[in-house]
Amino acid sequence: MPQITVDYSPTLTDTLDRAALATALHALVVEGSGSRGTCKTFFRAATETYVVGSEHDDVPVVHVEVALLPGRSERTMTRLSQRILALLLEHVGAGAGAEVVCSAEVRPLAAYSLYPTRREFSATTGSRTGRSGCTPAA
Repeated sequence: MPQITVDYSPTLTDTLDRAALATALHALVVEGSGSRGTCKTFFRAATETYVVGSEHDDVPVVHVEVALLPGRSERTMTRLSQRILALLLEHVGAGAGAEVVCSAEVRPLAAYSLYPTRREFSATTGSRTGRSGCTPAA
């Protein structure tokens, strides 16, 4: 069920492997939050980003936000945000240059509705099957 949003500077469009990051985030978020639902991840290249106080003019920014159904402790959400930040640093460090500002936020959802449910159509059997965990969208 987790909702994941990744906002990033447009200068990272060619260097950020979004599919690999989504796959790693999904596994980490499900394991770290105790969720059984299907992760939904949105990547959004920002039109503009600014970092005030940096020595450089064009510092890339990446921010990951994870929204979960209520019930996780503050400690669980803090620990998950720290693990997401570490994962993020692994994924943006290589081609992004010396300085990248990364941040992660994990928060509870205030209200949430979902349709359709966690079912996936099976092309081989022609029926719907239950799913757990997160998989990247095709």
